[in-house]
Amino acid sequence: MRHFESLLLDTNCLLNLYATGHLRNICVSLPYDLWVADYVVEYEALFIRRPGSTDAEDVKEAVDLIPLFKDGVCQQMCMTHPAEEDTYVDLAAHLDDGEAITGALAFQRGYSVATDDRKARRVLGQLNPPVKLVSTLKLLKLWAEESRVSMDELASAMEKMQSCASYIPSVHDPLYDWWMSIFCRPGS
Repeated sequence: MRHFESLLLDTNCLLNLYATGHLRNICVSLPYDLWVADYVVEYEALFIRRPGSTDAEDVKEAVDLIPLFKDGVCQQMCMTHPAEEDTYVDLAAHLDDGEAITGALAFQRGYSVATDDRKARRVLGQLNPPVKLVSTLKLLKLWAEESRVSMDELASAMEKMQSCASYIPSVHDPLYDWWMSIFCRPGS
């Protein structure tokens, strides 16, 4: 059995990947043991929106992670140590609750965090030691390479991320040009 680095998904990254419709496939292809903070599951990552024929007809779709948890594809994590709670309180002065809890768990346990939030990346990167960070695009690219996803399927997943999770990558993301080369390619 291979041992992978542990990675906590923040709310936005989780919703971005869920919106693709390929979350299970993405999770099993990644070289990480994936975790989600219980707070994120219970209070933040509740819905994505699937576009209807008009903006007024958008449908809220409940996020269902239970099958992933049952199958061990991803695991839920809660704060169990006073040091995690102390770090959470410190981070909550700068970040939203979900990001602060995710960051506290990762910092205290030596895990990485998947987040695209610029402020969270800055704050978590300034901790000592800094929390290792990855982006949604990094995870998407790893999935595409590992699973040999077709360009059409990848472009479709990107479109769903944008339309269902309002995902637009930062021009500062090192993989921004990769996204644009696929998302904006002729015929997609």
